[in-house]
Amino acid sequence: MTDSEVEAFLAVCRCGSITKAAEQLFINQSSLSTKIKILESEVGCPLIERSKGSRRLSLTDEGRRFYDMALKYEELVDNMLSVGRENLPLTLRISSVSSTGTYLFAPVYEKFMQEMPDVVLEVQDMVTKSVYTSIEEGMTDIAFTVRKLDIKKTMEYPAFSEEMVFVCHRGADYPKAVDIADIDIKNEIYIRWHDGFVEWHNKTFGAEAAPLIRLELMSQLEFFIKKKNAWAIVPASTAYAMGKAGLSERRDKSFEIPKRITYCTRVPNKAKANAANCFMDCLKRTLEEMAEPGVEIFLL
Repeated sequence: MTDSEVEAFLAVCRCGSITKAAEQLFINQSSLSTKIKILESEVGCPLIERSKGSRRLSLTDEGRRFYDMALKYEELVDNMLSVGRENLPLTLRISSVSSTGTYLFAPVYEKFMQEMPDVVLEVQDMVTKSVYTSIEEGMTDIAFTVRKLDIKKTMEYPAFSEEMVFVCHRGADYPKAVDIADIDIKNEIYIRWHDGFVEWHNKTFGAEAAPLIRLELMSQLEFFIKKKNAWAIVPASTAYAMGKAGLSERRDKSFEIPKRITYCTRVPNKAKANAANCFMDCLKRTLEEMAEPGVEIFLL
């Protein structure tokens, strides 16, 4: 008998169905059913009644007895695991790709630290592949990426989307509403914000187009945007942060660019649930306070 099998049994009891329990555990129904069958085989009797035509499962007499013991077992395991952590501060680890974290998350971190001063916040900027590895190795609690990660036993959903907007130096000679014909690729500060943007850029300017500079470090955008006729296409949150700091100004554009969607991947952890929920609330409030056109908040 393993912790995983007991966890599966309790999930079925609490949810009342294999389907809902599988969703809660982030596994498929077949795997969950197998865990229950193995557990019943080891215990030596059926624990769950499977009635044809009924969507809701019920427990056998032995199953009800086992359920009471499983609850005590779950509590005992939690207490055992907490022995060495009682005096250690809780740590919440956040990972994000640089293009997302540089301009948006600083005020989120500040809000979180004010509201949960006893929680140690660890922040990592990394590429998507590194984020994936960090989650699998248990080094990340919440990750933000512009691509879906599809990692088992995690909760993943689109957190928010942003329009891609045109920004330039405040003294740049561009009209209030910019058209493709008004801009020169040689003055562009190019950043690979997301796959949809890259596809649009290649189609519009050609895959071999040579911009003023290609950047990987988002913070360097602040330096190059100071050049008089430099321009860039950036997410709405980046345009907001740079405009607020007086680094650039936003101009309307007559052309459409695919929006950037930022995905959130959360690793279920009871001990960190309150901290994780607080962080997501801080993010939601930060986005709402921006009141930036083109930012749409999803499930947070």
